[in-house]
Amino acid sequence: MQACASEDFGSASEESTVTTTLVDLEDRTTQPAESRQVSEPFLRARILADMLFEASIALDDNRLLLPAGDNAYDRYMEVLSFDPENRVALQGIEDIADRYVAMATQAIQIGQFDNAEEYLSRAESIKPDKQNIIEARAVLARESGVRRDYFALDPDEVAAQTLRVMSELGNIGELVRNHDATFLITARSDAEGRWIYQVMREAVGGYRLRGNITLGSQPTIQVNIPQT
Repeated sequence: MQACASEDFGSASEESTVTTTLVDLEDRTTQPAESRQVSEPFLRARILADMLFEASIALDDNRLLLPAGDNAYDRYMEVLSFDPENRVALQGIEDIADRYVAMATQAIQIGQFDNAEEYLSRAESIKPDKQNIIEARAVLARESGVRRDYFALDPDEVAAQTLRVMSELGNIGELVRNHDATFLITARSDAEGRWIYQVMREAVGGYRLRGNITLGSQPTIQVNIPQT
């Protein structure tokens, strides 16, 4: 009886060992597959995040379409090749086009029409039907048909606000009013620019003169006279 009991015990122990081993093998077989199912979406999201970060850095550095292969546009398009509906990348493309429009607008204001044309051409290569590009095109066409007169102001006299420079500014204000022109004042500070504009406006009895003020090392006035 004792021998039988011992044999039965040994058999039970052997079965238990085999069962435990099979469970271990099943765990080792299924765990990597489950891990892959979890990690693949995570890795994809991580890669897209890195690509979007690189695109953002390029945009901040003003690497919009150049250099080839290392610019914001190429980075965003690479993201869209993996995720066509990625909102960040789609907005990034819009931002690049808007950046070129802003650069073109600034170029138009200072009479750099060739540069404005180049910037708008680049914007059109990205988003040809974008409304602000169409509007900027119209402005370029209008502004490129004007005559530009440049007046260099004496820096010391402007600083001293002499009667001579005030008389000169009054004459420029009258020129702007009489030709329904626009102007661009370049001043060394905001306060100086505002003073130049105020003298011009007072000379024409408060007539609303249309123009802009920018900062630079030499006080000047550019008058844009439409040609009929």
